[in-house]
Amino acid sequence: MKARNFYIGLAALTFVIVVADIAYFSQLAVAEPAEEAVSQAPAPAAPESPAMAPDAPSAPEAAPAVVSSQCSYDEAIPPVAQYQNLVTFADPFQGNAGSGIQVVEYFDPNCPHCRTMHPIMKRVIETHSDKAQFFMVPFIVFSHSLPQIEALYVAAQDGKYLEMVDAQFEAQKPGGLSVDELAQLAAGMGIDAEVFARRVNRGLNRDAIAARREQARSIGLAGVPTVLINGRVVASASKSVECLQELIDAAAAEAEG
Repeated sequence: MKARNFYIGLAALTFVIVVADIAYFSQLAVAEPAEEAVSQAPAPAAPESPAMAPDAPSAPEAAPAVVSSQCSYDEAIPPVAQYQNLVTFADPFQGNAGSGIQVVEYFDPNCPHCRTMHPIMKRVIETHSDKAQFFMVPFIVFSHSLPQIEALYVAAQDGKYLEMVDAQFEAQKPGGLSVDELAQLAAGMGIDAEVFARRVNRGLNRDAIAARREQARSIGLAGVPTVLINGRVVASASKSVECLQELIDAAAAEAEG
């Protein structure tokens, strides 16, 4: 009788332990990967002269996937072989055109993460303008960003592209900026507001904006902000001043051989 009670008690104890284990492990959350800034866009983006679509992405032979344990490229996206085609001779840029290092940032003027990224890129440009050529390329994520991207290219006709980028990020608000608000920003740069608004409303760059967006999507771009250094996509966790500086330094050293 005692032996029978012993085995019954042992079985009950085992059942309690199993149930407790199940309850414990069912409460553990599965870690989800961090989202890439802003999700894929539902609308069109590209400059006045869209670049030729790049060849099928393939990794440059000497391109390391990881520069250091803290700073790296996104291994999930293959490097762009003909990355020079991501920009055109008409694209405004900052830095050293003869450096051999091309840094391209894709952004949407209404993307909050892009606004956060903007001062980071400005700091990197300040410290590394001699080592790289920097481009800011619009990639439309929100449909209401279309007039704002149009305004960027209209401002470029007056040499005010970068100033307009700065102004739009500073004035960023939910729902985007109206054409009248964009015209007022332009007026603050010395551009005739009425003429500017008329040019934006014409929408002469819309096809180019759509072409640029499709080109970016063809290389695997799905969100913004995205930064590429000589065709290699910088990992999300490495989009800091320090990591971007390190990656540019490494690319420059690699280019020098």
